[in-house]
Amino acid sequence: MAVSEAGGGPLGPDARVPTLFGVALTFADHLAARDVLPARFAGAADGATHLFADLDAGLAARIAPGTVLVAGHRTRHGDDGAAAARALAAAGFIAVVAASFADGFDEHCLAAGMPALEVDAPSIFHTGGRVRINCEAGTIANLSSGDRQPIRNVTDAMLQRLRALLG
Repeated sequence: MAVSEAGGGPLGPDARVPTLFGVALTFADHLAARDVLPARFAGAADGATHLFADLDAGLAARIAPGTVLVAGHRTRHGDDGAAAARALAAAGFIAVVAASFADGFDEHCLAAGMPALEVDAPSIFHTGGRVRINCEAGTIANLSSGDRQPIRNVTDAMLQRLRALLG
């Protein structure tokens, strides 16, 4: 995972969520859990190698650690959201960014060690574009275009969990 330590030192009262740097992999609205990880692979120990298998059979092999999944509205609707989130984390995804998430998927991502972040216009990101995520400041930037936007769902409780996971 590409991170820049903002606070350094052991986790304590001054701990901060590190700024995350990655490369976008973008999808449209209504990306279902079964699109991310087909149901037949949900229980597989090597789920990361089967990501997006029904959309593009070779995509999982091309995913590099530090990828940020970017999608539209109702991201990860359907069953097996927990398995999809675990497979994404195992493949090296550092965050999931979307216009909105289906109920519970953001929790599955946090449990897998990745922030699930909501923005108004995920369409400013394009596959291959460089992304900077600053959860502490509540912003996401497209470093390839210079566009920035606020993260809508950052709360104190989320920051505390992210500090414990990533700090």
